[in-house]
Amino acid sequence: MVSKKRRIHAYVWGGIAAALLLVFFLIGYLGNEAREGIGLVIVPPVLAFTFISCLILKNNFIGNMVIEIFSWGFVRMPGVIFELDLDGIIWLLTVKLLFWVLGILLALLCGLLGVLLGCVLSVFVYPFALYRAYRGREMEE
Repeated sequence: MVSKKRRIHAYVWGGIAAALLLVFFLIGYLGNEAREGIGLVIVPPVLAFTFISCLILKNNFIGNMVIEIFSWGFVRMPGVIFELDLDGIIWLLTVKLLFWVLGILLALLCGLLGVLLGCVLSVFVYPFALYRAYRGREMEE
């Protein structure tokens, strides 16, 4: 059974994140002249609350899924064959720099995909995680 302390942390930190996002999106909504789409103000705080709560409760698969998707972005780039003259060394440095930038972009995109997918799925997983927190058991590792 998930400890009471962990449940309290899930409520508090999820609530803080939801409140901050609600204020941020509400300021943007009130600054907009059209004032359409109040759902866009409500949805991100709810997603943030359920996502952070699922991560803190640790009795579901959301955290493992996000880490697994994030790990897709860390790939080993191929080795570069070059000639040992000035043009070859310059080519080697530029290609290695390009691979480094591509690696960082790939890691950031996979991290963003993992967090977005985790947020969307956490809305459906959160009721079961909450049930497990009060009545069930911790997730087996």
